[in-house]
Amino acid sequence: MAAKVIIDIPDKAMPIWEDPRRVNTLYGGRGSTKSWTVAQILSLNGYREPRRILCGREIQKSLDESVFRLLRQQQHRMGLGSFYQEHKGGIRGLNGTEFIFKGLRTENIDSLKSIEDVDDCWLEEAHVLSHKSIRILVPSIRKPGSRFYVTLNPELDDDPAYERFVLNADPERSHAIKMNYNDNPWFKDTELEAERQYDNDHDRTPGKFMYAHVWDGMTLPAVEGAIFAGEVALFEQERRYRDIDIDPMGLVHGIMDLGWGVMTMVLAQRFASTVQVIGYREWRNATYDQITAELRADKQLEGVRWGKIFMPHDASHRDPKTGRSHRAVMRDLDWNVASVPQLGVENYIEKGRRLFRTAYINKGNGGDDLMRCLKRFKYKVAVDNEHKKTGVDKDDFSHGSEAWCYTAVVADELTNNERTTVNPYEGFDSGYAA
Repeated sequence: MAAKVIIDIPDKAMPIWEDPRRVNTLYGGRGSTKSWTVAQILSLNGYREPRRILCGREIQKSLDESVFRLLRQQQHRMGLGSFYQEHKGGIRGLNGTEFIFKGLRTENIDSLKSIEDVDDCWLEEAHVLSHKSIRILVPSIRKPGSRFYVTLNPELDDDPAYERFVLNADPERSHAIKMNYNDNPWFKDTELEAERQYDNDHDRTPGKFMYAHVWDGMTLPAVEGAIFAGEVALFEQERRYRDIDIDPMGLVHGIMDLGWGVMTMVLAQRFASTVQVIGYREWRNATYDQITAELRADKQLEGVRWGKIFMPHDASHRDPKTGRSHRAVMRDLDWNVASVPQLGVENYIEKGRRLFRTAYINKGNGGDDLMRCLKRFKYKVAVDNEHKKTGVDKDDFSHGSEAWCYTAVVADELTNNERTTVNPYEGFDSGYAA
């Protein structure tokens, strides 16, 4: 005897139920039933016919970190609790339907290339998916008629999943539907309404960006906990991240950070009291000869008047293999090299905060990569020690952010040989000092 199935799907999400496409994305804020909706659709699909369903997320160390419990809750609520049976590592239907759960990074995404016979793939909390996971997984699910279901509350506007499944979604083969709490007809019957009201009343972030992210599904100006979160929010609101032309009358200065196998450089000009970041560069495992050749052959920097190259204080240390310092090597390559004074991490960071008030960053010429770093610059936190900060998190985004902080430290030294009498930015906002 067939089970009596109960299914509750909000009207806003009906297209992915009535007309599913290759990629079916629900994105937005808390309380919108995005995950509940997909759990119901996949459970009902698997009840109607045998299907192999992969539930993936970027990191999953155990079933407790998967959508396993959510699926079981919905299956019981729908009247399918006895049709689906739990087994070690997954869920099976009486007709052979199988739910399998994988952490894409923890499983080694390369090993998933050979996944075969998957009908549906649910990517939950997709905002944390890496470019690599998406690039490998999507073409690996290639069974005729196979589908993706993607749920996320996008964190930043350059999250790989948000770019791939929302901003650049193919309208012929995709649904990308924004759902928030006000699209959930059952929302006011939950305890979440009191939480929403509280968050709305107590959010003190610029423009209430945290409330807008949590409840309205808006992207954040920076990752939660980012050192420069508030500064980046105001920076973008004041339109200081915009297209900027190189001033041919001014000098271009390079401010570097040196890391293990990584070197970064902010390219900046100074006009009055304003710093214009006209570009940004990153190199991995490059020599100073290679960096020099690249900068001098760069078409975007063709014809610029080079000023100083500022290097961190430790660039004066001698390399034990060659007996020569980093600064000496750069000087031999005909750069005018200067040092960034040693101030201590917190002083660097405070200088970096202040620079947002008087600087502009170019959207082009690598400036977007610098903004990506600034939005993700965080402290390393010891979770087992009352969340105590233990220094800056040395990840892929720290070197660009530290070059920004060094730029703030040497801002007064970014001088030009001649005083510029005509303001090339006079058409910009009043944020430019006269």
